[in-house]
Amino acid sequence: MGLQGDQRALLQLLCERGQSYEDIAGLLGGTADEVRERARLALAEIGGADPDADVAMTDFLLGQADPIGRADAIRHLQSDRDALDLARRIQTSLAVIAPDARQPNLPEPRGKRRKAALPDSSSAPAPTTARPADPGAAAAGKRRQALVGGLVAVGLLLVVGILALAGVFSGGDSGSEASSTANASTTAEDDITTVQLRPVADSGVAGEAVFGLVSDQQLYVDVDVQGLDPELDSSESYLVWLMVGDTAGYPIDRLEPDENGSFSGRLAVPSPIAVAVGNQAKSVRISSTPINRLQADIKQATKQKIPILPFSGDELASGEIPLVKGRQSGK
Repeated sequence: MGLQGDQRALLQLLCERGQSYEDIAGLLGGTADEVRERARLALAEIGGADPDADVAMTDFLLGQADPIGRADAIRHLQSDRDALDLARRIQTSLAVIAPDARQPNLPEPRGKRRKAALPDSSSAPAPTTARPADPGAAAAGKRRQALVGGLVAVGLLLVVGILALAGVFSGGDSGSEASSTANASTTAEDDITTVQLRPVADSGVAGEAVFGLVSDQQLYVDVDVQGLDPELDSSESYLVWLMVGDTAGYPIDRLEPDENGSFSGRLAVPSPIAVAVGNQAKSVRISSTPINRLQADIKQATKQKIPILPFSGDELASGEIPLVKGRQSGK
């Protein structure tokens, strides 16, 4: 069952326009408690579970909580992984429903595993030696194939309903665009913009992402990144994200670094994604993300027909898309 029009409008008023429960009750009639209950039911619909099952999360996620309520919600999210996952799912959906909303930052769970430090980029790489076959390598390969297949499935899903979901495009034939990539290597290419990717904290990961078009139709990104760990655990994968906000985006593809910790290659952005997400994208992010976590988010996104996922994993590098600033200043 999808979100109803009045529920969507209510969430937009609360998130994007800064209206309080009391403000909306004064406009629509009824009481503030009745407005809050409608908002809670709407969040339960898009998240798949009651956000207030253990603590008043509705107020926190919609920016309606007082300082005590915010502190209670943050403590609960830090200690309850399921509640944190639910909050991330809700924020992902809200980013589509109300893209201009300023959502609260979600805390990291307590006891989060620390990422191993990357090698010093100033030192020469150690010589590689033959290693015995890893019995888990085949399983890891299958998991990564499933990851890529899941991303493609989300992209294909968008062909049917994403234009209406985005709410900013009408007309056109996205299906014909989606099949226009066969001759990408032999058709004209135009660079759109370059995003400088700078390290986050002390990750040591940096590079650039150059966006372009093939024949004015197929969006691609040339990624050149250094400082990755070539010995990344097989349960995780490096991803390139097209972010629509601070908490949600679309993982374009995974990166497989060479023995020196570098990656250089071209990634195609599925046409439905380019149409639905590209217009709202604000930044590019590189992450190290647990594969099983991403697969669960993909499954949820497919179920809810949402084109973006909650950002997950460790943020290693990021950069703002220059065209976003130009587009906003030109309005």
